[in-house]
Amino acid sequence: MRLFLTILKSCLIPSFLLIVSISDAQTVHRDFKFKKGDEFERQLAVKSNCVMQRGSQKLNISTYSAVTKTYKVNDVINGNATIHITFNKVIDSINALGRKVSFNSEKAPDPNSDIQMSLYQLIGKAAIVSADSKGTILSVKRPEPVSDTLMAFTGIQSENLLQNNQLEFLLDFPANSFLKKGCTWTDASDAYNTAYTIYAVTGRTTTITYKSSVLKDAMNTRINGVMLIDNDSGIILKRSMQSVTTGYEEIKGVIYTVIRRSATSEVCYKKVN
Repeated sequence: MRLFLTILKSCLIPSFLLIVSISDAQTVHRDFKFKKGDEFERQLAVKSNCVMQRGSQKLNISTYSAVTKTYKVNDVINGNATIHITFNKVIDSINALGRKVSFNSEKAPDPNSDIQMSLYQLIGKAAIVSADSKGTILSVKRPEPVSDTLMAFTGIQSENLLQNNQLEFLLDFPANSFLKKGCTWTDASDAYNTAYTIYAVTGRTTTITYKSSVLKDAMNTRINGVMLIDNDSGIILKRSMQSVTTGYEEIKGVIYTVIRRSATSEVCYKKVN
């Protein structure tokens, strides 16, 4: 069970690593030019299936989540923006052990369901983030947290709001004239290896495909993805990703194995004032 929870908590981390690895590879940083009143909407959908096996015993959990968030710039001082990140809508379903739990934030939650009541606490509460002009997080003030284990169990992608991390809907990847279709590069560390390819470049957008391998503890994750980036603003307009995470652990002579497959899609845009 520890392995199962660890994989659930970690399986979405690679999407964040992909952002960081591109950002750190740049010698010239993008200026995102935040303005007071700017507002961005981000829609994410994650479909996943996780199978945990202990000997002949097998547990299968399938989830689907659709989340809408807004990122509103409430103030800008000396280039640093104060951004309120708010969950506006959550739709979620979980199938496990022949039972299904569904949640829709636009409907009243079942007071007898701990899962529904916990998810309902997400709606309307804002995390307040300070970020510099490069989109790097300087500080975070969070609302009362919802359990990371619950978020992972329901398949909802947790946002890595930590100091020095990049805001997830932006890419610090300057659009330069040398970026041509077919250009490739690799970014690697002890924990991950990612190969990128410029799939297409237009006057407005750049499309980047990537393949990544992430190793963590007893887990191995492989990812295929594509991002559509707005050349002018640095917004990740669209992103899709498919990943497979496998892991195993031996506890008191018993082997536990877990495999999780997920498909993630994302759309983001700047709202017109």
